Amino acid sequence: MSRIAGKKPYAIFQRTGSTVWWVRFSIRGEGQIRKSLGTADEGEAQRKAAKLWHEAQYRKENGLRAVQRTFRAVAEEFCDHMDRMAERGEVRHDRGDRIRPLVERYFIPFFDKKPIDAITDADAHRYLEWRKTFWTTGPGKNQTHIEYIRAAKRVRRPATEMRRVPSLSSQRGEAVVLRQLFRQAAKWGYINQSQIPDVDTPRVPPSPRPSYSAKEIETLRKLAQTRMFDPDINREVRRDRSILYAYVTIAANTGMRPTELKNLNWGDVLQYRDSVEKPLVERDIRIRARGKGKAREFVPHLGAIAGFDMLWMLWKTHNDNSIPLDTDPVFAAPDGRRLTSLNNSLNALLEAANLKTDHRGKKRDAYSFRHFYISQQLRAGVDVFALARNTGTSPDMIDKFYGQVDVEQFKDALRPDWIA
Repeated sequence: MSRIAGKKPYAIFQRTGSTVWWVRFSIRGEGQIRKSLGTADEGEAQRKAAKLWHEAQYRKENGLRAVQRTFRAVAEEFCDHMDRMAERGEVRHDRGDRIRPLVERYFIPFFDKKPIDAITDADAHRYLEWRKTFWTTGPGKNQTHIEYIRAAKRVRRPATEMRRVPSLSSQRGEAVVLRQLFRQAAKWGYINQSQIPDVDTPRVPPSPRPSYSAKEIETLRKLAQTRMFDPDINREVRRDRSILYAYVTIAANTGMRPTELKNLNWGDVLQYRDSVEKPLVERDIRIRARGKGKAREFVPHLGAIAGFDMLWMLWKTHNDNSIPLDTDPVFAAPDGRRLTSLNNSLNALLEAANLKTDHRGKKRDAYSFRHFYISQQLRAGVDVFALARNTGTSPDMIDKFYGQVDVEQFKDALRPDWIA
């Protein structure tokens, strides 16, 4: 530093070799603050320094950080914060991985260096409109590739499939993250609660998921069984098709999510090991499901046991008659490693059964077995609150998305005797 001017609550100074004035002052609890005043005129520098100091005092008195922060700076701090939470297990790793690319690709380019406490409802609304056209007529229209995080690795893929207006579900999910960022900024004292902009999240209209009828499930299982015993296939293909048959059986009789099925270990099939040799009526198993950030223990339909029996025998056949350990995956490759997906096999089976889409043309997938299970339980008169607890969802979600129940199933209850 070459010069220091003034004896006030703040001091202005010039760095060696520079004519631009800076200001420095201390705020209790925040230490010393330094900021360029952007001018070589000492008088103007004094006026700017006084204004900055008074603003810092006002902000401090009102519960805010002394110096304004840009949106970019707060957004980067937010990403680091979410990464740390993911590392500590306080949020799911996939959520932590998803947030940084979202913030860096959309939020920061739009708001950039604008002070975060100067962002208004109107700015948030303009962002949401800008985001809708980002890949069609906006900044991303000429972008050839995108980068994102998967399993802690940065992946690069073509941007072709992004060239559309994001779905309502995507818009809502991104708006939730943006609102979370502003709320975290308020917790850090960069803005007041009243300064959090209204990030309008579009409502996603309820749309029942594609399911199956009981007849379609039976058709699917019979075809899976027939394909399993095809005399023209080799041992490896037969094993793959046997696993698929077991998967269909278990998924349809438990309502488990695909992630929960993938994460399932033999130790999670409670009371199975001790009852494997007993008659079916004595095999009262429970399942411990892990996925979607939560774990639960639930009661499966007895029809699921046949699927577990097949997988148990397959393990023994391919492992010198040894039984699986509690830590071994239920759905396993020949070498014992966990199968990450059965989507290709399932899609081939659905195509062969002509069941790839439902009557509305919506594509079925592994999740459709969950909806079949919930609908069947509702048809059987299972209490919706008990069913919600068993499947790890809420009665409201069942009503909106899962309960595809044909009113014909309730025709007698819908025609009671009326007393005149």
